[in-house]
Amino acid sequence: MAPLVGALVAASFAVRLVTGWLRAAPNYFPDEYLYAELGRSLLESGRPLVRGVDLGFPALLQPLLTAPAWLAGDVEVSYRLIQALGALAMSLAAVPVFLLARRLRVGRALALGAAAFSLAIPDLLFSSWVTAEPFAYPLLLAAVFTAVIALAEPTRRNAALFVLFAGLATFTRVQFVVLPLCFAAAVLIAGGRERRVRSALREQRLVLAAFGILALAAAAVGLDRVLGLYASAFDGRAAPLDLLERVGLNSLVLAYSSGWVLLPGALMAFGLALARPRSRSELAFGAFSVPLAAALLLQAGLVGAVEHAQERYVFYALPLAAIAFCLYASRGWPARMYHALIAALLLTASAVVPLAGFAAAEGKAHSPFLLAAFRVEEWTGSPGTGSLVLAASAAALLGAAVLLSRAPRRGAALALALAVVAAGLGSAAAVAFDTRNSAAVRAAFLPRDSSWVDGLGVEDVVLVRGPHGVKTEALEQLFWNGSVDSVALLPGAEELDHVHSPSLRIAGDGTLLLDGRPLNDPLLIDGFAGTVRLANADLLGSSPSFSLWQPRGDARLSLYLAGRYADGWLAGAGRLYLWPRRSGGVVAAQLELPLVAPPEPVTLHLRAKGAPPLVVHLHAHERRTVSVPVCSRGPWYLTFLSDDRGFVGGRVVSVQSGEPRLVGGSCAAIPTRASAAEPA
Repeated sequence: MAPLVGALVAASFAVRLVTGWLRAAPNYFPDEYLYAELGRSLLESGRPLVRGVDLGFPALLQPLLTAPAWLAGDVEVSYRLIQALGALAMSLAAVPVFLLARRLRVGRALALGAAAFSLAIPDLLFSSWVTAEPFAYPLLLAAVFTAVIALAEPTRRNAALFVLFAGLATFTRVQFVVLPLCFAAAVLIAGGRERRVRSALREQRLVLAAFGILALAAAAVGLDRVLGLYASAFDGRAAPLDLLERVGLNSLVLAYSSGWVLLPGALMAFGLALARPRSRSELAFGAFSVPLAAALLLQAGLVGAVEHAQERYVFYALPLAAIAFCLYASRGWPARMYHALIAALLLTASAVVPLAGFAAAEGKAHSPFLLAAFRVEEWTGSPGTGSLVLAASAAALLGAAVLLSRAPRRGAALALALAVVAAGLGSAAAVAFDTRNSAAVRAAFLPRDSSWVDGLGVEDVVLVRGPHGVKTEALEQLFWNGSVDSVALLPGAEELDHVHSPSLRIAGDGTLLLDGRPLNDPLLIDGFAGTVRLANADLLGSSPSFSLWQPRGDARLSLYLAGRYADGWLAGAGRLYLWPRRSGGVVAAQLELPLVAPPEPVTLHLRAKGAPPLVVHLHAHERRTVSVPVCSRGPWYLTFLSDDRGFVGGRVVSVQSGEPRLVGGSCAAIPTRASAAEPA
């Protein structure tokens, strides 16, 4: 069977490589940027840094394995090489699944089917992402395989193998720090089932001692540093009912990802493995897999974006469910009444809880199956119809599980085939959504040359983030341009990721100060929700919302219009700042209404420093230039507020405006234009 398993791995690698390379750009941020930056830093400095900061990030196997890919010197090539490594690594998960199934004596054909299922699930989408999942998936399954062997045959060699793979899995994703606890629970469960707990503990003393030493070392280093970002699991923010709801949500999404048809038999198998095991290996499998699945579900409810489905944390249990189903089928589908009852309960859950609400907006970000569900909703034309299609599919698959139980010999193979097809269809829909979404992200946020800043030959570039900027757009710039190695925040801007970024201060003459010192490095300035211009600086290039400036000396603002989007739309309210070098001058701004504006007038209130309030009335399609005198040697500002607002691209907007400009003039000689504005 080895050639067939090898063929499965090769086929999966080829498919995942092709679909991964269709992905135009990374967009699962900040994770994909953080892993890329860690890999680059390890290659360049030998230290795991992100923008020069040590995050204490403990899961470094992925950055270590992918660091050589950054030797290519071209971000596009490096990105594609990392995707290829991910496709190969994740496809290798079929090997431990097949070996574990054979260890449990389910038959070669069923073992091969379980291996095929492990490569068909929607979560293989992660193989094209710059994250830890492609490497964590096979390593976790290898840890389960070696745990079963170590529990069934407690030898030094088997104990060492489990410790090795458990350590590698944890070094890839810190969430697997629970593996020692799951192993200890399995020892107690199996020992209790065999009525030999003390003997079982003595047999596993090497494993338990090794993990005990590691636990003491972790305590000495500090739990927060060992767990890194996962330390939030101990902040006590989850009420029991909230946690139960989150576990239910993630269980439901996991059931959809599994294709439903295997689940009733898998649940039966876990119960039978603990209650009436046919071998020590079967008992070990149930005793270890059940605590592991429970731990993964608890983690998904405690860590990360807990308000959303976090399939990313729990999908590792899907191949274990397939193996468990094979165990149940190898028994001849016993207790079919209970099997049918479980199928009915699962059917009720799928019918009562629609997926439409969970797949909306950001709710699908951490779940490949919900990405697929959203794509189905788009194909069917409405969320309600899409949810109905998915619920009907679940009902059909559960009904098939009950019918197939009546033909035990052929039913197992057919059930596995249905599960592979269902999972494959979900995987295809997830890939379709992700491919289209990544293409849209690249088109919206990047120029033709994604590494355009690097291409200009500048170094030590500071990304200046403005208020209301798009995080994804900023992180795209950081991912594709290694020369952008720091981030600073304009007043009112939010942190970009887990790395603390210093705030800028604007001096009285417009000079940008960082930690009290003037900035003179190249600046990549966020212009999504604000127009920024520098004095004594050269504009080197731009992307849809970012502009790259090279200051001639200290960086000094000459103009900052907060509330003007990159496409010219003004927000409902905002403020224009000027730092003129001499007294006098005129700010000329051209305000435009888009073609979709209503016929009623739009009223804009302007209030400038040193000038009476102004009210501007604009009709649909009307163009007008408003001139306001500037009478200030120091900072000068003008605020605007609109009575009439609408939505464009999810933004609250009022009117469109050309870029303000300062022209020569005298305060006394240039009155406010009556045709453009009227006293308030």
